[in-house]
Amino acid sequence: MRRKRHFFLRALLLLALILGAIVADSNLRPVKTEYTLSFAELPEAFSGLRIAQLSDLHGATFGEGNARLLRMVRAAAPDLIALTGDLADGKTDLAALEPLLSELAAVAPVYYVSGNHEWSDGVLPALRPMLARQGVRYLQNEYVYLERGGARIVLAGVEDPNGWADQPKPDAVAAALPEGEFRVLLAHRNNFPAEYPALDVDLILCGHAHGGIVRLPFLGGLLGHGRELLPAYAAGVFSTGRYTMVVSRGLGNSGGALRFLNNPELVVAELVKSR
Repeated sequence: MRRKRHFFLRALLLLALILGAIVADSNLRPVKTEYTLSFAELPEAFSGLRIAQLSDLHGATFGEGNARLLRMVRAAAPDLIALTGDLADGKTDLAALEPLLSELAAVAPVYYVSGNHEWSDGVLPALRPMLARQGVRYLQNEYVYLERGGARIVLAGVEDPNGWADQPKPDAVAAALPEGEFRVLLAHRNNFPAEYPALDVDLILCGHAHGGIVRLPFLGGLLGHGRELLPAYAAGVFSTGRYTMVVSRGLGNSGGALRFLNNPELVVAELVKSR
């Protein structure tokens, strides 16, 4: 009986060590996911445009000074960097975040849109001037033109719904974009196919779902942001027939929820013109 008990305890210890190693890897080791996205409407000059997307960082660090994350971004050789919300929350050391923004801006032009936590945790008043100091463009329900090889596309950004109550909704922002241009939209929330299936844009980059927190083989993300099971848009590439949406699994955590089989993710989207 004692031998069986010892065997059982050793088995439990081994299982705990294995689970601990998986949890550590799932939360501390960032991975890169590359997507090649084809569009008939993309101007030829923009074929090959590479966008590095960082979402839901929540102030997390990967190596001293975020060295590991920065190495990954540099190796991806992006033409622009998109920060799609929840860069910081109420627990973030903003002073430690500024050097990361500086290093990212040295790699490529950086564009930012707000997430729910920047609003709900009240960090935007301190974050906004920091973004400006580092040359990061904060897109507040507005757009800019990107120019390349004599052609141009539109890059727009929408504020998170946690923002001002009277702010325009994403469909109003999209309706105000210039006509006849290829349109990329940066957003935080991943609810567009459900709420805005016919939004007049070509590509949406977003996050918010943290990949479902737990990733199940063959099933995908386990939990939605409202704790619903098996959410439809937790991570990956989706198409409504009108636009393509890329949902990042994000990089950090919030609310004490640890990732499982769901490594922090740097998304790299390469846009190509379909022939």
